[in-house]
Amino acid sequence: MTFQAFEASKRRRTRASYTEFAESIERLCRADPGAHAALRAGLRRDLDHPRVRPMHRLLTTRLPEDCSDETAQAHYTVASLIAAQPRHAFARDQEDDEATAAERGEQALEKSGKSDKDAAPPEPTRYGPSFGASLGQAVIAKGAPMRMSAAENRINLLTRQSLRGIRLHLPAAVNQVRATDTPIDWGQLLADLVNWPYRSGHICRRWLQDFYRITDRADRD
Repeated sequence: MTFQAFEASKRRRTRASYTEFAESIERLCRADPGAHAALRAGLRRDLDHPRVRPMHRLLTTRLPEDCSDETAQAHYTVASLIAAQPRHAFARDQEDDEATAAERGEQALEKSGKSDKDAAPPEPTRYGPSFGASLGQAVIAKGAPMRMSAAENRINLLTRQSLRGIRLHLPAAVNQVRATDTPIDWGQLLADLVNWPYRSGHICRRWLQDFYRITDRADRD
């Protein structure tokens, strides 16, 4: 295996672990109201805050082994953001979700005319939709979209933040996006927060480019 292939495989595994973490938090919030409340209480708070202590029981075993405080904080932040969603976001039970996913998979296989063994797995992308893309989608959402000026102010504020600042300002931005029923890729957001101390410039550029690419395309249409 070449070094490039090894790095690509490592990125895919890491990205999959972030998605798995986010999905496990959604399942936990759906199944356990007490855990849901404990995770929500950690919003905007650092790891050593007294209100965060109940989260340790819920999240410690879900963290990467020997992770830094910054990486742990990113996981706690995303868990709290997920838990802070409106209650209806967790209304469907897990069995319904799994049945729907299985049905979609069967329909896709029927259309392609291939069995599970014959179907080639899709090539994984390096990135999922960024939070900038979610803000852009919120602007063009049907029904009650987010105002362009509000979204632009919000993304410009977010992309000027330190690691602590992004943690403090994200909850309001997430609320604005979710108010338009725009989905958020929690796994990708977690990946970006983990890497914020080292690659914030690159991440901010990608958020801004994704945001303006989506909103500009909508203007042309």
